[in-house]
Parts: sequence; C-alpha cells; structure tokens
Amino acid sequence: MTKKPKNPGVSDTEQATFKADAPARSTGRTLKVRRVGNSLGVVLPKEVLAKLRVGEGDELTVTDTPDGVALTADDSETAELMRLADDIMRKRRKVLKALAQ
Repeated sequence: MTKKPKNPGVSDTEQATFKADAPARSTGRTLKVRRVGNSLGVVLPKEVLAKLRVGEGDELTVTDTPDGVALTADDSETAELMRLADDIMRKRRKVLKALAQ
C-alpha cells in the first residue's frame, strides 16, 4: 500500500535552498513543512534567524535564484529610499531626460 502525501503539491523529495549572506553551503539541516492555519510553513532555526538578522514580526523577501530560492530580510530603509527616488524621477522626468542626452 502506498502512503498518500498529506499535502498535495508538496513532494517529499523537493528541497528549498535558504541563503543568507554567503553562497549556499550545506548545513546538513532539514526543515519540515508544517501546516500553519490554512497555509504551509517552516520554522527557521535560531542560527538561520541570526544570519538573516530577523526576529518575530520582521518580514522576509523570497527571491527566485538559479539554485532555488533565497530568503533575505526586508530592508525598509532601502525600500523607502527607492520610493523617494521613484518619486523624484517621476517629478523630474524632463530634467533627467535632458541630462541623459
């Protein structure tokens, strides 16, 4: 008899790569996918949280990479600066276009 997976669409053989600051290194640690309400999630070990410099309530960004996915801490300060830059570029579009010529 074949055991049916508890969570369709999540294979026992699939693995996600979590990267912090350094290139991927195998730590030998396996994270288990668990049900969290109506969703699925993983619990990050304290060592991973320390590398990401995050704690409870902080936000993480998931990015696709050629090797899998990478988790990075949300940098609100950088995001705010990018919003300001976008606003300036929108308002000063003619000036920036003239400078680019």
